[in-house]
Amino acid sequence: MNPVEGAAIPVQVVGGFLGAGKTTLLNRLITTQQDRRLAIIVNDFGAIDIDGLLVERREEDILALKNGCICCSLQSDLFSTLRMILSRTPSPDAIFIECSGVSRLDDMRQALADPILWRHAALEGVICVVNAIDVTCQTAITKDPLWIEQIQSSDLIVLSHTDELDADAIKRAEAGIQSLRGAVPVLTSADTLLTHAAFFSPVSPGVKASRFRTESGAGEEFASLEWCRDIPLDLAAFQHVIERYAATLLRAKGILYLASAPQHPLLLQMTGSRVTIGSAPARAAAGPVTRLVFIGRQGVFDPVALKTALDAIPT
Repeated sequence: MNPVEGAAIPVQVVGGFLGAGKTTLLNRLITTQQDRRLAIIVNDFGAIDIDGLLVERREEDILALKNGCICCSLQSDLFSTLRMILSRTPSPDAIFIECSGVSRLDDMRQALADPILWRHAALEGVICVVNAIDVTCQTAITKDPLWIEQIQSSDLIVLSHTDELDADAIKRAEAGIQSLRGAVPVLTSADTLLTHAAFFSPVSPGVKASRFRTESGAGEEFASLEWCRDIPLDLAAFQHVIERYAATLLRAKGILYLASAPQHPLLLQMTGSRVTIGSAPARAAAGPVTRLVFIGRQGVFDPVALKTALDAIPT
């Protein structure tokens, strides 16, 4: 598939709150769009690039931006990355940018509204991935102002985890989204999005940037801890620490090595009160080193206290 002569490469922003399923959507994208040249920029909040490790690689440009939000402290890095992508031959058919879970999507619109950039790479849309279970169950996340703002700033909503809900619950999730965003399109399956030809169509020259609201970056509202240990951990002691600090955390994720099975890396995923531990993908294992990222709101989450507790875990 070759880009249309004179047309800008479409840029799709994939946003959504912490743990919504953005990386899962990109994994699906990579595995289903084998006939397209894709450039994918992955952003992760925190110095340990867990998302960059977990995104499946084929031949795409997967470029991980670390230490903050794309549209905050890393805005200059984003443009450098885009210029590098645009200089390559052949050009990609589409560019995807995964925002950090703490990004404000309107800020991303502003960051991509450079008139020179738009001649070559034009923002096609802002997609927000939303966990349908959060909407139907009205979890604490749905009261978070940033969660609401991300939905209200998007052009398209993709509901995740709908395979865990019945038809009535999915309808309630759609209604809940539209109560916040009005008539925004809501897709209940990523498959519908990934098979839509317009999703990858080149943007005609002369497209204008939409109006947007200017606000300060969201990264300043959050605190994070990146923690590593090169000796496998005692499971019971680790669980005790997590239970003790769970109420102060919005998100935790990473690769975990336990003393009971030091040859088997585990993938830890925690969003709100939901915690899952399973086998880590082989590509994510670089051990035996436990590498974890914890994210919470400033003033609620105490990274120093959590680090002290984690450091005290016996091996």
